This record gives sequence, C-alpha cells and structure tokens, in this order.
Amino acid sequence: MDKKFIKGPINFFKKEGFYVILFICLCVAAAAAILTVKNNKNEISNENKAAISQKSGNGETAKAEKKYDNALQVKKDSNTQNKTNNSVQKQEPSKGVSNLVSTAFQKPVEGNIARAFSENPVYWSSTNTYRPNLGYDIQASVGKSVFAAMDGKVEEINTDTQDGVQVIINHQNGLKTVYSNLDRNLKVSKGQNVTKGTVIGSVGNTTLRSAYEKYGDHLHFAVLKGDKFVDPGKYIKY
Repeated sequence: MDKKFIKGPINFFKKEGFYVILFICLCVAAAAAILTVKNNKNEISNENKAAISQKSGNGETAKAEKKYDNALQVKKDSNTQNKTNNSVQKQEPSKGVSNLVSTAFQKPVEGNIARAFSENPVYWSSTNTYRPNLGYDIQASVGKSVFAAMDGKVEEINTDTQDGVQVIINHQNGLKTVYSNLDRNLKVSKGQNVTKGTVIGSVGNTTLRSAYEKYGDHLHFAVLKGDKFVDPGKYIKY
C-alpha cells in the first residue's frame, strides 16, 4: 500500500509535470511583472517629487531674481535722482550769482542831457565837422562828482584822448561804461573794484573834441555792450 501511495504522485508528475512547471513559470512571470510595475511607479513618483522640488526652487530663485532686479531698479532710480539733485544744486549757485548782476544803472552825474546818442553824424561846432555821438553829453558844471553807474572793476584809465581824461569800468556782465572829460584828479586807480555810486572823479575840462560846444561843461558818458557802443538810454533815464 505504501508503494502505491508513493508511485501515485510520481506517475502524476510524469503525466502532468509539464503543466505544473508551466503553471509555476506563469506564476513567477506574473510576480516579476508585478514587481516591475511597482518599481516603475516608485521611480515615476520619485521623479515627480524631484521635478516639483526643482520647480519650487526655480520659483524661489525667480522671485529672488525679481526682487534683486527691483532692488537694482530702485538703486538705479535713486542714483539718477541723486544726479539730478546734484545737477540742480550745482545750477542754483550759478543762478544766484547771475541774479546778483543788475543792469540798473545809477546816473553817473546829476545834470541834463545836452546831446543824445546818435549813430548818424551830427554837427559839432567845436571841430566844425559832422560825426556820430556814441554816448550822452550830460551838461554839468566843472567839479561836480562823477559816480560809477554800477558795480565793476576799473579796466582802463586814459589821460590823453580826444575826449579828455577817461575811465572805463568793466561790469563783468558784458557791459562796460566809459566816463570822459574828467578832471585829472581821479579818485580811482586801474584794477580797482568799485560799487555802484562810488565816486570815480569829477567833471573836468580836458576834452578836445567838444570843448567849445554851446552847452559848455559836461560829462561824456558811453556804454559798451561787447565791442559796440549802445544807447545809454536803455539803462539810465534823465
């Protein structure tokens, strides 16, 4: 009976062994497939996590870069504003200095206009000729004080001209004033800074060009703008 019991399974495996082995192989293959799928899912999950992490990192970096760009922009705008302010600050003193320069003249001498400015030739009885009068002849008695019409610097003193003793004051704003027929006893010297109203001398009788005009003693007063004589009436009123 024992022999039959043992021979039974052996005969069974001889007859059905192929199918048993095939079944086992299928089970092994199925198990391997399941493990492969599971591993692939794990890998995909890990890749997704890495991608999410990287995306998050890039977002933070982008934010940081954006903040950095904004910081640069603010700094740039600040520097531009500072340059503008510095430029304004540099310009303001210049504006202040220019405001200090006035073209309002004081009368160089008290008197009356005996002969007005004229670019056209007019008759001069002293020389019996016709020529322009590029200034004012202001009737005033000899010895009357002559004043600087505006702040400036004595540029020239000429003692031997056709118009007599002459003082030229440069007002440092493109204008110069010329005082002629002065007495030789001057109150200023070449290179001296003067202010409006400073006494520069007195009316004299040193002119040759207009010594014998009917209006008599006078100051010849002229204004130079650049290198051209202009009408003193633009700056003073008598």
